[in-house]
Amino acid sequence: MKCIFFLLVSFFLITSCKHKTNFDTMSKVSYSTDIQPIIISNCTQSGCHGSAHSEEFELLSYNDLIKHTGVKADSPQTSNLYSVIRSYNSEIIMPRMPYNPLTEKQIQLIYIWIGQGALNN
Repeated sequence: MKCIFFLLVSFFLITSCKHKTNFDTMSKVSYSTDIQPIIISNCTQSGCHGSAHSEEFELLSYNDLIKHTGVKADSPQTSNLYSVIRSYNSEIIMPRMPYNPLTEKQIQLIYIWIGQGALNN
């Protein structure tokens, strides 16, 4: 119950504040532990960003993610990756149908990771 409350409060603070979010006060988000599993399980399906037959580019590594998704370290609001996973436009949102969109928790982790500098940690 505490975890759900923390996530809801964190999400509200992140999405509703007009001032700069202090990412240093949040738990550290790790690329290898938190972000890479989200990307691998949601973005690298057959025909998406996971093989030589990928649409446009692969997202199999940290370097791929940084190179191809417009991640702007310390600025999730202006990062293309955050924009496409947060979008409500069916032509822009990733992952596209028929795949399920990311969960709020997954989106929040990516937002915090970018805000913390999008480190390869």
